[in-house]
Amino acid sequence: MNYLLNRVKVYSFYFYEYLRYGEFAAVKNSFLYMFTRKSFANGKRMKTSMGEFDTRKGTLDFQYINYAYEIDIKHFIENHQFDVFFDIGACLGEYCIWLGHKGFSCFAFEPVSASYNMITKNILLNKVEGNVKAFNYGLGSKHSIENFQINTTNPGASKRVDQSTSLTERFEINALDDMFSNFGLNPKTRILVKIDVEGMEVEMIKGATKFFQYFEDVTLIIEEKLSGESLIRDTLNSICKFEYGHVDNFNIYAKKVSNLS
Repeated sequence: MNYLLNRVKVYSFYFYEYLRYGEFAAVKNSFLYMFTRKSFANGKRMKTSMGEFDTRKGTLDFQYINYAYEIDIKHFIENHQFDVFFDIGACLGEYCIWLGHKGFSCFAFEPVSASYNMITKNILLNKVEGNVKAFNYGLGSKHSIENFQINTTNPGASKRVDQSTSLTERFEINALDDMFSNFGLNPKTRILVKIDVEGMEVEMIKGATKFFQYFEDVTLIIEEKLSGESLIRDTLNSICKFEYGHVDNFNIYAKKVSNLS
């Protein structure tokens, strides 16, 4: 019963967000997706409380840009003190665009070219190019070119696979340790990092060892459902001392306490 009530509350918030901006088609598409697990979205320009976005036909882009989507993560971000936001696995770039409107400096990393192109388009549409920078590569343990299986309905769920097929594309991966010195940030910059990389979380963390050690104030939001919370914690604990908690059913947070002595 509690689960049902929670679902009703969440979807009511979704629909309210769509209706307040006159996005009536999105309400219909939400109902259709609930019952069919297919997207009937036409793909169009939409306005939400997070900004204005061009969306893709037959995808869940219309859902990503709704403020109610991953609402607990958004509340965590709003209640956290930080200066710079890193979105690793940015998909449509909606978090960075939302925070860019608020004046935060944001870095979006997205290896899938079709999604990266949408990020760059929506950055310009929202006139936040002074605050938001996007990079067309993913983050892992080292530089590599990897096969990704593209999820055409849910682009945010596109993931790395071992074998190349007709349904895969090849994309670039880099280590954050090899890149972050280019961003001109000093060690006292307060960093908030959102990590959603479809099972590559541990590799991404290993490739950011120097990054975590360099900054004094780092907090991570990590989707753990594919890699597992225990393995993520063990990997982080080998780099720095962190304190942990849960953001929602799929995401944990890890706040740096200190470097290892």
